[in-house]
Amino acid sequence: MATITYLVKLKKPSKRKHKAWLREQKTFVHCLNDCVTRLLNGEKLTSKNVPFPLKSTIKNEAIRRAKKAVSDYKMEVAKSIPVFKANTPISINNQNWDTQFKKGRWYLGFTTSMGKKYLPVLETDWVNTYFPYLTKLNRNFRGTIQLLRRRRNWYVAIPIEISCDIGQSSQNKETQRTPIGIDLGLRHIAVITELEPGKRQWFSGKEVGYIRRHFRSLRRSLGKKKAQRAIEQIGNKERRWITDYNRKLAHDLITFCLQFNQPMIQIEQLENIRNTCKTTKQADRTIHSWPFYQLKMFIKQKAAKHNIPVTDIDPYKTSQTCFHCGYEDKRNRYKSKFHCKQCGYVCHADLNAAKNIARSARSTSLAV
Repeated sequence: MATITYLVKLKKPSKRKHKAWLREQKTFVHCLNDCVTRLLNGEKLTSKNVPFPLKSTIKNEAIRRAKKAVSDYKMEVAKSIPVFKANTPISINNQNWDTQFKKGRWYLGFTTSMGKKYLPVLETDWVNTYFPYLTKLNRNFRGTIQLLRRRRNWYVAIPIEISCDIGQSSQNKETQRTPIGIDLGLRHIAVITELEPGKRQWFSGKEVGYIRRHFRSLRRSLGKKKAQRAIEQIGNKERRWITDYNRKLAHDLITFCLQFNQPMIQIEQLENIRNTCKTTKQADRTIHSWPFYQLKMFIKQKAAKHNIPVTDIDPYKTSQTCFHCGYEDKRNRYKSKFHCKQCGYVCHADLNAAKNIARSARSTSLAV
C-alpha cells in the first residue's frame, strides 16, 4: 500500500465560516497543548475529560496527535517537549468527511463545530481522478484529513491509500513504476538514486551545518536576559530559513524523480534516524536536530501534486547490507565507506543504503 497526500483548495469561505474555522483552529491548538501537558504528567485522556468546545471526534484526534508527539519526545525523535503552534491544522478522521458530486462539480464535506458542511473545491485532474473513490461508500480509501489555512485561503490535505501490482511484462510498460530510493542522514541530508541505470544526486549537510552554527554563534554573543527579544528573533529567522531550505530540497528531490517514467519514491522511516546516525563531531551535532519529519512531509506533498506515490521503508541494516550481493555484516561499513566483505563491492555507504531502499520496491505493491 502507498499513501499519497494532496492539498485541495476550498472555495473561499464566507466571513462567518472563516471566523468560525479560525476560532476552532485556535481551540484545537489549545486542546493539543493541554493534552501534551497532561500526558507528560501521566494522566489518561478521553474525549469526556478534555474540557474544550470541540466535537468528540476532533478531541480524539487531538489526543492521538498529542500521544504521538509525547511518544516522539520520550523516544528522542523530537529534541524538546512538543509545543503546537497557532497554524497547526485541524485533524478530522475518516468517518467524518467524504466527497459528493452534485450539479456538475465536486464537493468536500467534513464535520466541525458548525456541523457537517459540503463545500465546493478547486477542481484539478487529481480531484477528478480520486474524488469518486472518496464518497460515503468508500471509507476504506479515506484517511485522516487536515484542515489548514494559508492567509485567507483554506485547504484540506487528503491522504488516501491505494495499491496495484507493478507490472513487469512488456504489455504493461505504461503502468511500470521506476523505483527511487531516498536515504536521509546527517553528513548528507539526502541521497537520492534510481536503480537502472543508477542516476543519483547528493545533498550535502555542509551548508546546513554552517548556517546553524552561525545562528548559534549569534545567540551566544547576545548573552541571555537583556537580549532575550533579539535571541527570539534570531530563532524565528533560523526556523524560517530551515523551512525554506526543506521546501527547496523537497522540490529538488521531486525534480530529480520527474526525469523518469512513472517514478515511485521509497523513503526511510524516521522513528530511529537519530539512533542510527550517532556521531560525536561538532559539525554533525549541529545537524542532529534537523527537522527530517518536516522535510518528509514536504516531499510527500510535492510528490502528490505529480501523482508520485511515496512509501515508508524500514531502513534496518540498509547501510550494512551489500546492494550487489545482499550480504549483511556491520563490518561492511566504516564511516562513509561501504566495502562488502564477501564480494568486494565498494560504494559510498549512504548511496548503498539509498539503493537498498529503492530495491525494496521490487516486492511492494504501490499506487498508480
